[in-house]
Amino acid sequence: MMKRFLLLSVLAILAVSCEFRKLEDPSNVCYLRVYVGEQDLNVTTGFYNPDFIHPDFVRPEVLRVALFDPLTGVMVSERYLRNQGEDERGIYFDGFITAAPGTYNLLAYNFGTESTIVGEMNNCYDMEATTNEISSAIMSKLRSASRIKSARSSGSGTKAETESDEKIHYDADPIFVASSAGVTISPHQGIDTLRNSTGNPWFSAETLVKAYFIQIGVMNAQYIASSSCLLSGMAASTHMLNPDYEQAKETTIYFPMHPGSYPDGYKPGVKDYRCIYSTFGTFGRLPGADNLLQASFEFTTTYGRQVDTTFNIALEFQKEDAIKHQWLLLDFEIEIPEPPPGGDESGGLKPGVDDWENVDSRIDI
Repeated sequence: MMKRFLLLSVLAILAVSCEFRKLEDPSNVCYLRVYVGEQDLNVTTGFYNPDFIHPDFVRPEVLRVALFDPLTGVMVSERYLRNQGEDERGIYFDGFITAAPGTYNLLAYNFGTESTIVGEMNNCYDMEATTNEISSAIMSKLRSASRIKSARSSGSGTKAETESDEKIHYDADPIFVASSAGVTISPHQGIDTLRNSTGNPWFSAETLVKAYFIQIGVMNAQYIASSSCLLSGMAASTHMLNPDYEQAKETTIYFPMHPGSYPDGYKPGVKDYRCIYSTFGTFGRLPGADNLLQASFEFTTTYGRQVDTTFNIALEFQKEDAIKHQWLLLDFEIEIPEPPPGGDESGGLKPGVDDWENVDSRIDI
């Protein structure tokens, strides 16, 4: 009898003291939708040899959305959106985020970038997009790297030169960002919908990275085993809430080059005229850094020699093809030295590597 009394007493106490509660207050839940601009990122479309390597657009799989205190910039809420849909406006991610009524800054951006990284993720005023430094294995093979650093250290003292971190980074791949200051959540019952600064119930994420195509002619290209480019004068990063690369440090970006051929008759008197080409992504060119806009092309030949040559390409960015299409079709030409007498022309690398050879190329302006 006593045991039964105690059991009933415990059940009575539990019935009074326990109350079922939802994990989130429904009045603090907001729906949001973010469209990802799938504008054509393939800058070689419709012009170049279809056999050229074209960069493929990779649709993001996850978006991170965060709300921040507009006074301190500190993050107060975040969600990861995986649900995707499509309508007349395009591809979108949607989901729910929880935050108390108030005014916030919003940032949304995609995961899955290969070389572009996000720093200071918990403060919207410090958050920036940048890229990883190249590996030490690549760095050790680049002769142009030491020359670029030497030129910076003996430069004219401009902001880009004096603040340079003298590091070489990979070029950037697309990162899509939606940013909005002053997003207001009013007191509400049920689920509210977040609206952008113009009052529309959605946000638009656009890429912070601009893609360029670069191409240059090469004589004796049959002796090239591999090639790459170092491009200086680029912005190392950009802010994400208010994209601004003009205050960034200057950096040099690295990207591999690919072998290609011009159409027959492109160069008079040359039947099989070759080139090297690539696409690269950048946050922007630093204003006032035209003297630093140098492209250094490096080659490993089939007979074991390392060759490099450098051009100032500041004027190339001012041409119509660059402004309208992001095409840097360099009029310069690189000539690879022929193998020395008795050298191996079969394409196999010899054991060891000869000294570097600088190729002086004339630039007509």
